[in-house]
Amino acid sequence: MRITSKFAAVAAAAALVVTATPAGAAPSPTPGNPAPSASRPAVAQPLPALADALGPELTSLVEALRRDLGLTPEQFLAQAGIGERLAEARPRWEQQFRQSFGGVWLDEEGTGLVGVVAGAAGDELRDEATRSGFTVKDVALTTSELEARERQVIKIIEGTPEDMQDLVTDVRVDPTRNAVVVTTRGGEAAQLGNLDARLRDLAEIDMIREPTVDGIEPATTRADDPDGTGAAPGSGGDSGSLGSLALLNDAGLVPEGPMRTVIDLLAGLTPGTGSIIDGMMAQTMVAPGTPVPEDQPRAIESVPAPAGPVTGGTGYQVGVPGGILECSTGFNGELDGKPVVITAAHCAGADGTRAALADGEEFGTMTRSEREGIDTALIAVDDDVADRFRTNLVGDGPDSTQGIIGTADPVVGQKACKTGFRTGFSCGTISQVGTTIDVAGTRTISNAFTVDLCALPGDSGGVVFSGDRALGISSASNVADSVTCADADAVARTAGFTPRLSAVPIADVLAAHP
Repeated sequence: MRITSKFAAVAAAAALVVTATPAGAAPSPTPGNPAPSASRPAVAQPLPALADALGPELTSLVEALRRDLGLTPEQFLAQAGIGERLAEARPRWEQQFRQSFGGVWLDEEGTGLVGVVAGAAGDELRDEATRSGFTVKDVALTTSELEARERQVIKIIEGTPEDMQDLVTDVRVDPTRNAVVVTTRGGEAAQLGNLDARLRDLAEIDMIREPTVDGIEPATTRADDPDGTGAAPGSGGDSGSLGSLALLNDAGLVPEGPMRTVIDLLAGLTPGTGSIIDGMMAQTMVAPGTPVPEDQPRAIESVPAPAGPVTGGTGYQVGVPGGILECSTGFNGELDGKPVVITAAHCAGADGTRAALADGEEFGTMTRSEREGIDTALIAVDDDVADRFRTNLVGDGPDSTQGIIGTADPVVGQKACKTGFRTGFSCGTISQVGTTIDVAGTRTISNAFTVDLCALPGDSGGVVFSGDRALGISSASNVADSVTCADADAVARTAGFTPRLSAVPIADVLAAHP
């Protein structure tokens, strides 16, 4: 555990809608045949969605690595190997060297680091880590001491006044600092001073906004909070990056073109009556029989469906009462010799729901959905298209794919990439592991890991990987209410936080479906 679900805020994201499983893995019990009454995607009706209006240029994996991380594919693979070896050694070292083990992580250069508490008890761990090719770093606290301190910090925070609790967005152990870190989203200087005094010598405090003084906000207005409500992106407030776009529209400052279309789509949207963004899931709701003007952007049916192998990150949709959920396929796998796709449960609608590609072709049935904690489901692939899913590739085309040959556990500091039909490839650094994420108060993700990168509605269920190893499936994002990643990045810079993807570890997914 890293935080209690009570602390929801900027780090507490909105759902993404995703799916995933590594090739050759053996998830879940044998899926049954589709029921005759299974829900089917309403693909005959063109539906309004943001995909076409946004239309970002999807880069290749090589370009994303260079743009986001400054790495070559060879460097990415090398760092992934270091992370994999650290992850494999971590459980044994934590158990065998409990009195000296201070955690593992990668630094910015990709060096594998092992924290060791100085003293005779740490000599054996120091020697073994060095022989394994890692760099030893002296630390003051063991992981067991940090976890005990984390529990103490959470207990203290839960005993503070409610207004002070509301400031806290995250409590976690950070191995890179060898400390418990409490993240807050601002507040009055007196409140923060009081919190700091209570947690003195137990935790470090990070603020994502400047504190107010005597209740007076800074003179500048945040781009993500134009009405001054203080609502943070991903915190469930009405404002955020979408609110700032609406203000531009009211002022007549948005030129005709794709962004104008987006603004028009977003104007006056309410749950159940128009396109709504539920976290990373693009959920398009249209009243039965409602005509859709020809000049409105289409759902993912406008994105060409793959004619050959279906790779991880391909757009798909499922029908739900009142509309369609748009997500991305995850890793392909096999169960009892039959292909399955692991996906996010919040993409599934319900067990028995039928899944279809962008051209409306149905390819499988949702089954074994587990929403709370693990957010995973399987798509049992139909026999007549089974061969198209017997691939371990992720990506968006023959010139931009990566083969996945196994699985690995995430490590703080490790470089990772994701892909999904909405935003394609993007890459970042793993910032947290083993954390509990509150997804806008609707559900929690247990034992999640986070990657500092942008993901948007429609990317849910997509793959998260490092090198040629599967790490997990996309589940939530703290910028899911943004229109584009450029918008999310601008808001994040203004508000002082980092766009962050929350993912379910692939090991947990496979364990949930033995």
